[in-house]
Amino acid sequence: MNLSRFITKQLRTRNVNLQIRLISCWCCGKHINNVSNLFCSNCNALQSPDEKENYFKVMGVNETYDLDENDLAKKYKDLQKYLHPDKFANKKMEEQEISEKYSSLVNEAYKTLLEPLARGIYMLRLRDKAIPENTEIDQEFLMKIMEKNEEVEKADTEEEIMRLNNENKAKIKDLQKKLSLAFLDGDLKQVEKLLSHMKYYTSIDNQIQAAIRNKGIIR
Repeated sequence: MNLSRFITKQLRTRNVNLQIRLISCWCCGKHINNVSNLFCSNCNALQSPDEKENYFKVMGVNETYDLDENDLAKKYKDLQKYLHPDKFANKKMEEQEISEKYSSLVNEAYKTLLEPLARGIYMLRLRDKAIPENTEIDQEFLMKIMEKNEEVEKADTEEEIMRLNNENKAKIKDLQKKLSLAFLDGDLKQVEKLLSHMKYYTSIDNQIQAAIRNKGIIR
């Protein structure tokens, strides 16, 4: 069994979806109609990634907001196992450069899809939408955010910090559930509103995590 078929079989065993592309291999020049998104089936050379492909397809996961983060992590590890530049140290320079490019793309895709806020913003962009800079936020919500920021700034004990951490994590989880439903319903106005709220709670989460690190709290 040649290298490309072996790797394709291994990835499919791990449920990594491979996309089929019609391309001419940069290495052997042969026009091939059965090239996976990794290797040429004729000469085994690693192929350049399709930069127009969205991150969900790059990672081989379903395009849904409510994705399985553990499954995403497994797909990431499987892909990087075969794409890491160290694997191509003794290959042609062109293939080394492609591996670096592909590995970087997989890293960026994984980072974006793993983080709830970034994933939502990316999915909105796939629908040619973005969170408007002049989104109106009601005053009652802004007051809640200001009060929560003050609580985080004043929190001094481990008990206070972890209480705020648990409350904020629960709020983000609730927003994730609502976002999943809004995407399923195709209600992009609601998606924009929820993502704008999540930006504030994600900012609070960053402050809390900084406080946890500064206090040396072990979770």
